[in-house]
Amino acid sequence: MATVTLRTRTLVLALAATAITGMGARGLIASPQTPPRPTVATAARTPGPRSTTVGMPTGFARNEPGAIAAATSYVRQGQHLFDLPAADRIPALQAIVSRDGANSYVAQVSAGLADLDGIEAHGQGHLTWDVSVLATRVDAYNDQRVRISIWRVGVLSVTGLTAPLAEWTTVDDELVWERGDWKVWAETQTPGPTPAGHPDARPSTPTQLQAALAGYTRYPGPDPL
Repeated sequence: MATVTLRTRTLVLALAATAITGMGARGLIASPQTPPRPTVATAARTPGPRSTTVGMPTGFARNEPGAIAAATSYVRQGQHLFDLPAADRIPALQAIVSRDGANSYVAQVSAGLADLDGIEAHGQGHLTWDVSVLATRVDAYNDQRVRISIWRVGVLSVTGLTAPLAEWTTVDDELVWERGDWKVWAETQTPGPTPAGHPDARPSTPTQLQAALAGYTRYPGPDPL
């Protein structure tokens, strides 16, 4: 177990959760079964994603539902990115970022992932960053550019580093239509709004969290937690 104090552990976890720039990969709701493959006609009407590029969701419709699907899909990709070898992270990020936003966005997310690498190194197991999107709001839209606000909660956990940490964040994404898909131009985040925990609830340990969610899969999708 790491020799840092509980206060330091909690602070480091909180800072790293902020640094991940709103992105995350794993939801906390079980998916009952893999949905049937849509027909060509149905696929043409769905918001997406319809494909993957370097493991990242791609192929979104050029309309408002497609833009929302792109933004909410991208904000859940932190776990996938974290699990990639370091050399594969930048190509994965480049699959979803615009040309104009590439340098700042890739640097921003890469720094957050590096922080999480450091946290996992102090723990006793694999780090998980489970994220669920709770609500969205489209602030501006046309078929070239969209600005979307996302309220989401992320749960950061690694054995050996105190209780799992829940972080509530509002993520503001600006996407542009480029190379036949919605690409991230810029992303910012603001802490909260943050509800209080239930007074009767006792925090789970990382081991208890992992055991309680055994057999659950990511929502939406078949990936195990």
